[in-house]
Amino acid sequence: MLINFIKMVNGKMVSVGTIIWKVMRNPLTQDISYEQAAEFALEFIKLVNAPLSYSDEVKSLTLNEYKTYLPSNVINIRGVRYTGIDLYHVNGDTEDTSDCNKEYTYVVQNCVLIASKKEGYIDISYNAISLDDEGFPLIPDNESYKVGLEYFILHKYLEPLWMMGKIQDKVFSYIEQKR
Repeated sequence: MLINFIKMVNGKMVSVGTIIWKVMRNPLTQDISYEQAAEFALEFIKLVNAPLSYSDEVKSLTLNEYKTYLPSNVINIRGVRYTGIDLYHVNGDTEDTSDCNKEYTYVVQNCVLIASKKEGYIDISYNAISLDDEGFPLIPDNESYKVGLEYFILHKYLEPLWMMGKIQDKVFSYIEQKR
């Protein structure tokens, strides 16, 4: 049974990565892979509907053969604009202004933006999941969330080992109580 979480949070956020690394330092999880721990963390976040931190971001991307990969934390695209033409310093004698009045379009498929322009640069404005410097999502800095996540990962990893008789009942029972 999962912890009943306190819905009110203090506004501070903590990286899921700090909790994953704490779990990976536990002697019982010496063989857990980073990918496994991250997968279990994501499962926990979805299961308890943990509130994530969101931000508004703008990023410049390069189009190559009509395509560019979107940032991994995109939730919703608010707008896209083509860049590369400096509209404020166009001089008819020295600049090619043939692109100035064209309308361009785009679609998104499988995290790839496909544009109607072959090459160039775009600025994308989007809503994003806030990530730390290493790409881990941020969750509320709340002891219930942090302990719940830690013991959920431990439980998910140790349960198959317990079922095979490699973990003592007493140890597994303790992990189950803490989660």
